[in-house]
Amino acid sequence: MPSVRKLSQDEVRALENKGKGQRKLVEEEYDRILNEYDEGDYGEASLDPSENRLTVRNRLKAAARRRNLSIDFRRTKDDILRFQVVGANAAPMIEEPPPPVEPKTRGRKKKTS
Repeated sequence: MPSVRKLSQDEVRALENKGKGQRKLVEEEYDRILNEYDEGDYGEASLDPSENRLTVRNRLKAAARRRNLSIDFRRTKDDILRFQVVGANAAPMIEEPPPPVEPKTRGRKKKTS
């Protein structure tokens, strides 16, 4: 016969509350950072040597998207990201490319009689 016991409230809480994952924690950190910025504000992020420029940029853009904003990044050198927080509708629109031109047929045209 197996040995059975009832779990205490502390043990139940520990099982049910597994905590937040690493991604969720990073997401909340970037949300907290962008919470200080309003539309039209400029900011500058200094990167640590262990941080990837593209990763930080994408995380900032995702945090702005969650607040219905957009971020316009400026070109910089070294380990600095300079940006402006803009409204989501103020983001530059990418025009659709013109429809492709029909390719020309090769060779001699067929006779019509």
